[in-house]
Amino acid sequence: MRDYFKSDQYNPLANSIAQQLFEQILLGELKPNEKIVETTYAEKFNLSRSPVREAFYLLGTEGIIDRIPRKGAYVREYSEVEIQDLLDVRNQMEYMAAEKIENPGSNEKLLEKMKTITEQMAVCEDIIEYTHLNFAFHSILIEFSGSTIIRDVYDKISLRLMRIQAIHFELSESLAKSISEHQALYEALKVGDMELFKQLLRTHTGGVIINLRKYKSGVYI
Repeated sequence: MRDYFKSDQYNPLANSIAQQLFEQILLGELKPNEKIVETTYAEKFNLSRSPVREAFYLLGTEGIIDRIPRKGAYVREYSEVEIQDLLDVRNQMEYMAAEKIENPGSNEKLLEKMKTITEQMAVCEDIIEYTHLNFAFHSILIEFSGSTIIRDVYDKISLRLMRIQAIHFELSESLAKSISEHQALYEALKVGDMELFKQLLRTHTGGVIINLRKYKSGVYI
């Protein structure tokens, strides 16, 4: 599993704590708007409050928690508008990446990586692991573009995207649909049919938006 917090700017303990808290949020063990307390986690990890405070700061900069002066830290809940905006940005970044791909068949290494991920997706039964595989798949699409600028912008919202994707994959029939769509995306890219690939990409992202709107409106809860 990828280590999403491995910055040299922070104490290694802070990176580790941030990773564990992020996993708890993805798993739903920490709910949106739930308060998280420094002393609780300092005691849990048998550490001083300093690395825990750094971990909270790191999660705050990634948009995963809100740190409110004199009130504390809370797991961030995204509004429907924020979810729409995040997915719109992702869609634009991926579409821009797709526009830059001229001959995907020439990059056998990336195609093989994408094929392996689609095979792992097909047999994955764990929502959180599937969320990681989904992120890896879409990261390869960005890598195909060869653009460091698109990669940098994409990385800035990657953890927030993972949060809303984890919710999406828990919803009825989302996982099976996602597996089928990712397979179709891979097949289109493999044969170099970029027009079909871009069409599938738009449909794929649109489905996520529709599903999460239903979630926010209470259809699934």
